[in-house]
Amino acid sequence: MRSVGPRGEAELTASPGARGAGWLALAAGYGLMLWQNLPGHLSVDSIIELHEGRFHVRETWGPAIFPFILGIFDRIAPGTALYLIVSALLLYGAWALLPRLAGRASWWFPLAALGAVLTPNILIYQGIVWHDVLFADTATAGFLCLAFAGRDWQGSRRPWIRLAVAVLFLAVAGLLRQNGIVILAPAAAAVAWMARAGGWRRAAAWGAGWLLAAVAATAVLSVTALPQGPTFEKADAQGLRVLEVYDLAGGLARDPALPLAHIARDDPATAAALRATAPQFYSPQRVDFIDEVEKLNHRLARIPSKALFGDWLDMVLHRPDLYLAHRWDVFRWVFATPVIDRCLPVYLGIDGPPQEMEELGLEKVWGERDQRLYNYSTWFYDTPVMSHVAYAVLALVLFGVFVFRRRPVDGALAAMQAAGLIFAASFFPVSLACDYRYLYFLDVAALTGLLYFAADPRLRGPDRRAPPATRGRGAV
Repeated sequence: MRSVGPRGEAELTASPGARGAGWLALAAGYGLMLWQNLPGHLSVDSIIELHEGRFHVRETWGPAIFPFILGIFDRIAPGTALYLIVSALLLYGAWALLPRLAGRASWWFPLAALGAVLTPNILIYQGIVWHDVLFADTATAGFLCLAFAGRDWQGSRRPWIRLAVAVLFLAVAGLLRQNGIVILAPAAAAVAWMARAGGWRRAAAWGAGWLLAAVAATAVLSVTALPQGPTFEKADAQGLRVLEVYDLAGGLARDPALPLAHIARDDPATAAALRATAPQFYSPQRVDFIDEVEKLNHRLARIPSKALFGDWLDMVLHRPDLYLAHRWDVFRWVFATPVIDRCLPVYLGIDGPPQEMEELGLEKVWGERDQRLYNYSTWFYDTPVMSHVAYAVLALVLFGVFVFRRRPVDGALAAMQAAGLIFAASFFPVSLACDYRYLYFLDVAALTGLLYFAADPRLRGPDRRAPPATRGRGAV
């Protein structure tokens, strides 16, 4: 039933049945996702990371904590089925708690939930074994823990457990992406906002204290989750080398006369080869062009890191026009995906390096189910459903709405929208490819905010002020 709220806002009347209908939509969506995707879709990255987790070796320069997590589930039940069941439950379970967080459920909530679970972003992506997906799920769980802490902040006891669980979830999330740690700043701002009633000094102390706890947890987990083995390398250093080579190639593609003094001093032939090759193989869509030039790839591996960094820094300082033009073009591809088909919009089936697959006991998989899911996903290409730009606009609007309403739980949801936008922006200096999955958290953050708003779409109401102390003991 459609009605008019106390301030004149049109809404669908809240009803106990709306909450149940929303839960039913989420439960059905979760079941459908598992039915269509178990035991999970595994790409090359997924296969290698599962191999790392099972055999406790370090073979790539990706986030070390993801193989660590896969290894834990693999020891309980070999493969990725159990991992997929639990990781997806984080998101679906978090969404099921949104009506309780909002304090009511309008009939917009089940409609929004049904629409969300049927998008490829949820129906298919939650079935892909990628650390980008787990990053989004754990970050969502962390921000919702903060939201529940905000709801009960004025109670007789501080919501320590919720704050501590939020530290754990967001610390894990921060390690699942090389640039994922940026989400800790808006989370700390949300904690400070919750404590604002005690004055700005007290609020700042709460925010800084929570941030320090999250950074400490991140440091502990980064050591605990580090696989050791004969192939271990300093992953961050390797990643920086790839980034520096890509940026230099982007500069050379725009100006072949760009100086490479440091590299030329150590290896003139390699500097000449890079200068000649970059304009032919460089693409703002992805860095992988370098793999197509095997001889150059071997040459670059021998360049001292100091020389590579020296030329990269010279370009940034002395030719910022080239650096910024290259970085903007690369960011445009990852954020706007002008031709989404070139940016791996979805991944289905199981395929990877033959040796790792053999050692894991896996076989290549591509069946009718995968083809059906792929066909389904193509219906949404070039639409707002699979557009990071659309989700960024949605996140900005929701951020404004939550800041305007200023309800006790709105601060954490506003911080989540800000985190999604900041995380997306952080790809400007570090992006290496336009794969759609990289900004997946932005999509999930915006969808989470939309579902929360759908549960109670009133712009003003009785919950705008801080909740009474008696609500402080309420359980999540």
